[in-house]
Formats: sequence, structure tokens, C-alpha cells
Amino acid sequence: MSSTASQPSPAAGGGHDCASPEFAHANHPPRDLYVGVLSGGQDISLAGWLRIGYQAIESKAAVAAWAEFQEALCTDPALNIRRGDTLRARKLAAGQGRTRFPSTRRGPTKAEQWGYRHVLRRGLDVIAGLPGTTVGTARSRGGAHAATADALLSRLSAHHAAEGTSALAVLRTNTAASWYELTPAPSAVDPRAARELPYVSAGLEAGLDGLLEAAEFVAYCAYQHHARRRNRRFLWDWFPELLPGAEGPLEL
Repeated sequence: MSSTASQPSPAAGGGHDCASPEFAHANHPPRDLYVGVLSGGQDISLAGWLRIGYQAIESKAAVAAWAEFQEALCTDPALNIRRGDTLRARKLAAGQGRTRFPSTRRGPTKAEQWGYRHVLRRGLDVIAGLPGTTVGTARSRGGAHAATADALLSRLSAHHAAEGTSALAVLRTNTAASWYELTPAPSAVDPRAARELPYVSAGLEAGLDGLLEAAEFVAYCAYQHHARRRNRRFLWDWFPELLPGAEGPLEL
């Protein structure tokens, strides 16, 4: 677990020009915000996202629900998670975390390891109930995250163009998060202008890292469901069990 906060950065894929956030001053805000994370290995690149309606962002309902989950972990006597920690799905799946009590051991006990792994399951259960939020995944063969990100943004943009609706996305590849306008075509938002976006001005900025954590849970657990890694066998069925209504996987 790390206490480093994610910061917006230029587009990872390099396939979209930067544009000013025209929606920041629009009379009608974008209908949806996609908060997505890329995960996977050399065989599969997988994106997982939360699709959050504007009202849920404006009311901070989704942010508040995830913050409640984080606080519950901090007060759980079976864990040693501290306020300010970042929940990283890969580390949790490996059972990595602090020991509960001072010890000469270099890591958590087997019981403690399972407690950290189970945080992923608890998180998926919370994600299933996030207000105004749906979940989706997309995958491409091979581990090229940048190409997957570009293909996903184009796919989501085409969907909203066909519907005649507007949307924004924040997408994290590795540790860098970038903002995009999806309509009328995918375009990266200059990081210096990201604070002017309507979702940020509506109070999202403080809770964005939490939503990215949640999206990482989706992406990582969905990847394990499809990749079927034997050392993560316990994770194979958690994603479809707890998020049966998830969209996708879209094939990119």
C-alpha cells in the first residue's frame, strides 16, 4: 500500500490532441464520467471502469460510499490499514500488508494475508452498490496498455456520439491519470485545465483517488477472472459473482 496520490498527466497513448475543457462552461454538463484503470499482463490488456452519472458526482454519493469503505478498513481490528494508505489491488491479492502487532516477522501471518486478500472481495461488494454507478470492462490481446487506452476511448466516444450525449473520462495507465473529453471525439484535456472541468468543480477532486482505487479493483479482478492465473485461483470467480451486471468485456 502506498500513500502517493494520483495526479493528472498528459495522455498516455499519445493518440489524441489536447483540448480546452469546453464543458467547464457549458449550460448542460456531460451526462457521464468514466473512471477507468488499465490492468493485465503480457497476454491480455484489460480496462475496468466505473460509469458514474453526473448527479452521483455532484451529490458526492459515490465518493462518500467508497470513503466509508476505506474508513471501515482503517477501523477493522483484523487489518493494519491506516488513513491515507492507497489500496493497490495487486498488493492486496498477494496478501501484502502490515502486521497487526509489533513482531520479528518480516510480513503478515497467513491469517493476516487472507484478511488483506479479502479486502478485494469486500471492495467489489461496495462497488456493486455505489450510487448512480455502473461497471464495465474491455480487453485486448497483448499487453500494450497505451493501444488499449486509445481503442477504449474511441469506442466509448463512438457510443456517446451515436446517442448524441456528452461524457468525460479519467483513465489511469500504470500510475498516471489523464482526463479526456469523449465528445465529439476523444481529446485529452490539458492537465493545467483539468481543475476547471465540471466534475472537478463539483467536488470530485478530493475523492478521485478513491474512485480510481475502486476502478483498479474492477480491472484487476476482471483480469484474474479472464487470465485464470493459478496463483490467484481464489480470485477467478469473485468478479462475475459480485458484479454480475458488469458491461463487457468489450473486445478491442
